[in-house]
Amino acid sequence: MTMKIHFTSSNNKEALSLKSKYCELYNQANLREADVIVAIGGDGEMLKALRLAIKNNSSVFGLNKGHIGFLMNKINKINLIKRINKASQLTVHPLEMECFDHKEKKQKFLGINEISLFRNTNQSSIISISVDGVERLRDLYCDGILVSTPVGSTAYNYSAKGPIIPLKSDILALTPISPFRPRNWQGALLNNNSIVTFTIKNPEYRPVNASADSEEVKNIKKVIIKLRKDINIKLLHDPEDNMENRHLKEQFLID
Repeated sequence: MTMKIHFTSSNNKEALSLKSKYCELYNQANLREADVIVAIGGDGEMLKALRLAIKNNSSVFGLNKGHIGFLMNKINKINLIKRINKASQLTVHPLEMECFDHKEKKQKFLGINEISLFRNTNQSSIISISVDGVERLRDLYCDGILVSTPVGSTAYNYSAKGPIIPLKSDILALTPISPFRPRNWQGALLNNNSIVTFTIKNPEYRPVNASADSEEVKNIKKVIIKLRKDINIKLLHDPEDNMENRHLKEQFLID
């Protein structure tokens, strides 16, 4: 049976050119019929493709034409279908955020890397943190806070001094962003069955936004976050450079 591939790309010239070349070589399948989505670009394009994969139950194979491309594969001249057939598969689950804004409007979004909260004025945000219905931190004065999946732990979470989490671990990272009080709180590691609730203190005077990857909700009052284990996202990588190896190498990099 012929493999059906749907190609996506970022808008940079090199990515668009490579997409055009691959579409001529392998044909462009309809998204709903595709076995695999091949995303060409950087990690942002990969996250877009992974969202498409959720809706269409497809695997995703990325090709790096971006700046960093941590989630992507290198570009080479090997037959693409052969590479995909030999690829190792990593199954990951997204986070769901349920947001309540200042008008009590409820919205839900999925985040593959992380769910993040940010202050949107010059004043620090004040956030209460509850885990499974138990308040664990009453008043965190900070620029923000995030919950990260293992696959997202090398991204913004790591930049915020959060830990890199082994991909097959049942752990989520809870990481503050520029905490002011308590100054010595470094975050927490949580079982991935946990339900995390952030409640914003004085949201009228200290407004906070929440984002799930690229989706953002402004002026929130409360966010409830949980891992959606019923949603399976399949990432494909060349076996010699798979995500587990990358995560391990990342922990030993010295700038």
